[in-house]
Amino acid sequence: MLLELHIKDFALIDSADLKFEKGLNILTGETGAGKSIVIDSVNFIMGDKQSRDIIRTGAESAYVEGVFDANSEETSHILQENGIDEEDVLIISREINQNGRSISRINGKTVTVSLLKQVMKYIIDIYGQHQHQSLLDEQNHIQILDSFCGSSIIEIKKQYKALYEQIKEIENQIDRINLDEKDRQRKLGLLSYQINEINEAKLKPNEDEELYKKREVLANAEKIYSSLSNAYNILYSSEEQNSSYDGIGSSIGYLEGIEKYDEKLENIKNELKDVYYNLEGIVDEIREYKDNIDFEPDVLNQVEIRLDLINSLKMKYGNSIEEILAYCERSSSELNELVNNNQTIDKLSQKKKDGYIKLNKLAEDISKIRKEVAVKLEDRIEEELRYLGMDKASFKIVVEDNESLNEDGKNKVYFMMTANVGEPLKPLSKVASGGELSRIMLAIKSVIADVDSIPTLIFDEIDTGISGRAAQAVAEKMCLISKNHQVLCVTHLPQIASMADVHFKIEKNIIDGKTYTNVLKLNDKGQTEELARMLGGAILTDLTRKHSIEMKSLANDLKGKIRKT
Repeated sequence: MLLELHIKDFALIDSADLKFEKGLNILTGETGAGKSIVIDSVNFIMGDKQSRDIIRTGAESAYVEGVFDANSEETSHILQENGIDEEDVLIISREINQNGRSISRINGKTVTVSLLKQVMKYIIDIYGQHQHQSLLDEQNHIQILDSFCGSSIIEIKKQYKALYEQIKEIENQIDRINLDEKDRQRKLGLLSYQINEINEAKLKPNEDEELYKKREVLANAEKIYSSLSNAYNILYSSEEQNSSYDGIGSSIGYLEGIEKYDEKLENIKNELKDVYYNLEGIVDEIREYKDNIDFEPDVLNQVEIRLDLINSLKMKYGNSIEEILAYCERSSSELNELVNNNQTIDKLSQKKKDGYIKLNKLAEDISKIRKEVAVKLEDRIEEELRYLGMDKASFKIVVEDNESLNEDGKNKVYFMMTANVGEPLKPLSKVASGGELSRIMLAIKSVIADVDSIPTLIFDEIDTGISGRAAQAVAEKMCLISKNHQVLCVTHLPQIASMADVHFKIEKNIIDGKTYTNVLKLNDKGQTEELARMLGGAILTDLTRKHSIEMKSLANDLKGKIRKT
């Protein structure tokens, strides 16, 4: 969901901060006020190509930032894959400067436009005269159909995808093994050399950490010995009569003669005895450590040689001893496969054959469900289109069988339609205008609203060429969809605007000879005033105001009924 949109020096907008909410967010304004600029700014952070002409006159750059509440599995996976920290919110920003270069960021990290588009397609869908319409991409049609299939297809698809991935891995294994003889021999030689090199090193887990510690001690042996000797002599020296150890012993002797006079003196003596015995243990540890220090240069040299070997292996096979040993294990398995390649290939080929038999059966089951459901979905969409004023439209879902299987099964799915009687069915991109596409998607979203995963939908020019009952129908469907999705809609129809949960007014002003586009969030009074303007034009009368208040009241009642269903 889009929480906030910050726009700076973008086209005619000097600075704007929009805070959107759940439900239906409406944007209205007079023709030419700049309603499209807000949509263009959203398209910009979705990866739309823009030239430096979009920068406001006199500014160095144009900047747009969107703050999203987006925590889907898809976006999380993409962020993790690209090393982007996940926050409570997702912050997408994009800036273009005067040399035409743009910088895109996700949660503060600079990213490519390609990655930006990859993330945004799971967050926002825009319908209108824009390139981000998922409805025009035939690759999305199969997902729309499967969404409508619901629970009847979910488990079968899950089984299919798991088996499909297993078979692809088997095919990869066969490809790795099934090299020509020269490549096979070269691979055998390389793997044997690498395995022997690692095995001869006889690595132990965490060995390098222990060696680094040992090297530190050996490299500083003289300093350590000298310091320990001084400490030992001070604490416990047979040559000095005033050592700490002897001093504490003497003190205990003095206390033993007076402890009988006061219980506190006895406690002091006992505590001093504890110190005496603890010190004795510490002195023994110092003496043992000191006496075992190795001053032989060869020992340090052997440690250095061993560390050099381990670091050399790290450069080749992994960043740690654990990774090196894991690489050796994988290489041993691959070597074993190559040595016994004929037998291994036979086993894998049989597994592949058995897998494809099961996979084809699952693909056939999925295809059967799709074809049955496609007919029902066609009828539902045509029913919705008629309700939305496209009563002459014909909609067809084509489910074809491919010769080969892919990760979605055996089908190719695409939508066909005609808006007029007597016209042949054609792909959506060839027959529908921006406004018609918006209504088609509105019809589809009305049918699959409960299972659709994209949280934010933006409708631009959805009301092109409609009025009256069709306009009211569009308003009601928009309200229905906003029950489960955040909807942003640019409209010039009061029937749609009256359904707003949040209403923004776009207006253009001229100040000191410069043109500014401003975005205002309307309160209840502002909404009725704007509805009155949309109903009656520039001159507002008591009648239009009364009409707008009545329209808003009726819309609120209708909204409540729609969202209870």
